[in-house]
Amino acid sequence: MRYVEHLLTLDNYFEVGCPAETTVALLAGMLNCSERHVKNIMNALHDEQVIHWATARGRGKKPRLTLLLSKDDILMAEARRLVETDRFREAFLVVEAMSQPGKEEFHQWFTNSLGLSRKREKEEELDTLRYPFYETQLIMDPMLIKSRHDAHMVQQIFDRLLEFDAETGKLLPRIAHHWETTDGKRWTFYIHKGILFHHGRRLTSEDVRNTFERLQNEGGLFPEIRNMTVCHETVIQFDLKWVDYLFPRSLATGRASIIPIEKVKEGDFQQMPIGSGPYQLLDNNENMIQLEVNPLYFSTRPWLDRIEIIKTPAEYERVERHPFLLNQPDSTWKQVTRIEEGASFVVFNCVKDGPFNSKEMRKNIREKLRPEDIRNEWHDNEFRATSFLTKHSLANQAKPKNRLDERRFDGLHVKIAVQQIRQGANHEKAAKLLQAQLQDIGIASQLDLIDASAIGSHDCISTYDLFVGGIALGKDHLISLMRVVQSAAFPIYPAMPKDIREKIDEKARVIRGSREEQFRWNAYYEIEELLSSEDAILFLQHRFHSVYEPDNSAFVNIKLNSNGRVDYRNVWKKWSGEEGQR
Repeated sequence: MRYVEHLLTLDNYFEVGCPAETTVALLAGMLNCSERHVKNIMNALHDEQVIHWATARGRGKKPRLTLLLSKDDILMAEARRLVETDRFREAFLVVEAMSQPGKEEFHQWFTNSLGLSRKREKEEELDTLRYPFYETQLIMDPMLIKSRHDAHMVQQIFDRLLEFDAETGKLLPRIAHHWETTDGKRWTFYIHKGILFHHGRRLTSEDVRNTFERLQNEGGLFPEIRNMTVCHETVIQFDLKWVDYLFPRSLATGRASIIPIEKVKEGDFQQMPIGSGPYQLLDNNENMIQLEVNPLYFSTRPWLDRIEIIKTPAEYERVERHPFLLNQPDSTWKQVTRIEEGASFVVFNCVKDGPFNSKEMRKNIREKLRPEDIRNEWHDNEFRATSFLTKHSLANQAKPKNRLDERRFDGLHVKIAVQQIRQGANHEKAAKLLQAQLQDIGIASQLDLIDASAIGSHDCISTYDLFVGGIALGKDHLISLMRVVQSAAFPIYPAMPKDIREKIDEKARVIRGSREEQFRWNAYYEIEELLSSEDAILFLQHRFHSVYEPDNSAFVNIKLNSNGRVDYRNVWKKWSGEEGQR
């Protein structure tokens, strides 16, 4: 629609559906333009059938103007036009000016434009998935990922040496087709020939070495690697500092995605990353992230040709009736509860000078707290945790204690660091509930939101007494947990005294040195028990989501994965006779 701003101005002066006499001179003043241009505007709007413009011959006869659209109608038409030309940011700004019923009408229309569809482009049929994602700056550099949403995107764009199958607990070949060791310290990986990065360069074992050198030097990751040797362009050898039979599983994590180092050095890698995965990034602008299938992918080609992720205001994710979000589109979709492995927690800083370097004080405070009431979300999607693993929590449910001890700790003041992944995605609500419980026993406190990438830093450990945060585990729960309890990126390990860290390290060596999975898990639970017995950690809540999945749909694998998103690589559509034959 042309002249939208002029039409909105007219809406301030004329009533919809009511013919009104006016003059060209008067309209020129309203629209701040020449009388000649007014005539052009009126004729154009009349031709578009958004106004009725009637002129009459004869001295003293005035033209009559009738508005045929309300303000909401005008804005709706403009918002739809902008959406249809992929100018989503502008469209959402237009919608902000609409009435609440108008916004709801737009939301319904917008919902109907989402989902799976088939387009024809350049004489080719493209199966496209389009869905909204609340606007955020996704981190697509594998080394820097912070959230499960970052991890999900990295999973599509990049490949790793191996992939962990959560259902079987087994490793699958990916970039490497074979791997071997004789002693658990020297590992040899054999790389597929002919794998190409998205920009066309061949991937070799040199890229593997460059990737892990960067992870070590810039990310402080993989400290177990002593040396890497490129034996051939398709063979690389890792020499480790200690026996580690979990090492191949560590290489299946998102951060271990293989990258072309020269593209990182060009400086735009985080915004427009290049990998070797099944999807390549076509565009990443203020309106959407667009992924397109990698036509030269060395492994199984995904069925979906294109994914369009529309950057929407946060409230859209709460209200859109879209199958990949949390609301039921219609009665053919069934409700499924997905438990998210991981938990929220409070960590006591045992090394900073202050109240909590005393185990007795930690114990006294911990026993006064009510973790069942420290929640970060709604009561119907969280349940009490006593471990990072839901299975272990359910088997060891803690009963609320009868807290008759009325001791107070007046005059004590503590500082609380609150984990934040991005603005609005943090543990502030839980921290405020903790703060209120501390206040009830006389302890004053100060809350600070701390970026998740810095919460385990030396500065934070030397500043804060308590840490409130949470983790969502990746597909390989054990590998995720080993990083949580041993990494300086999380506040657990650096907040422990030396003797506790040494015990954690010893248990970790036992876990990595074993080939028996149940033995490993038993040893891991001993780490959690150690932290609890030292009153160094208080587990808070697990969370789960009620999502909707199609019951009898032609589309297969429309379900949320461990990252809380649909894995595009696995979606496909069954044949339907209604589609006709060719």
